[in-house]
Amino acid sequence: MVKHLLNEQINLNLLTPEKTFFTGDVSMVVIPAEEGELGILPKHAPFATSLRAGEVKIYRNDSISDIFTISGGFAEIVNDKCQIVADGMLL
Repeated sequence: MVKHLLNEQINLNLLTPEKTFFTGDVSMVVIPAEEGELGILPKHAPFATSLRAGEVKIYRNDSISDIFTISGGFAEIVNDKCQIVADGMLL
């Protein structure tokens, strides 16, 4: 990870239509976009993408703190905020 971004955070919301699974500030999140895995850091350019089934990896302090497996969904990144609406969670 780029050193100057280590102290910066991006706000992440990970939810399904039924439940919120994660809300908080993180140093990075890796999402399973249709095009492949994408790493989202603070100050990322705004964009939206559909998600395939796979793992959402949440990083805090340069290491993975949480992993959620989703069945697909949608992600939107705007103004240091990442919102992931998953179709469902897989165990």
